[in-house]
Amino acid sequence: MQRVEFSSKDRHKLLGMGDFLLISPDKEHEIELLYEGEPPHGDSYHLLAIDGNPYPGYAWGCMFGFSLCSRYFSFSAMPTKYERRTAVVDLSTKSHYLLPEYIYQFRLDWPVITGDGPTSSGLIYKFDGRENWTKI
Repeated sequence: MQRVEFSSKDRHKLLGMGDFLLISPDKEHEIELLYEGEPPHGDSYHLLAIDGNPYPGYAWGCMFGFSLCSRYFSFSAMPTKYERRTAVVDLSTKSHYLLPEYIYQFRLDWPVITGDGPTSSGLIYKFDGRENWTKI
């Protein structure tokens, strides 16, 4: 398993096709990604555990990011095969929220997620407190 440390200056990474242990910028959280497979089209997908707790569904092997404070973690989720949703996890409350629109490449600057890259440019989601977070 490859250990991948995030920092305050390097909070977003593209990862896939392997097993990874992601370490939050504040070094307080561990996200475990275990390679599970690949669909006939697209990226790898992975089982995901957050601080030792399994996450429902899968994570796509693509963009992963933390907020500067390390409280929020975002990634491309697969709630059901082969759906793509952008998930944000509140690591303090152990809850998650799926964005209404998928953002493939992003920057997580809490409370805003901004599309970052040719396929996501112009996409923005701003959290306003009305979101219904789900416990994981």
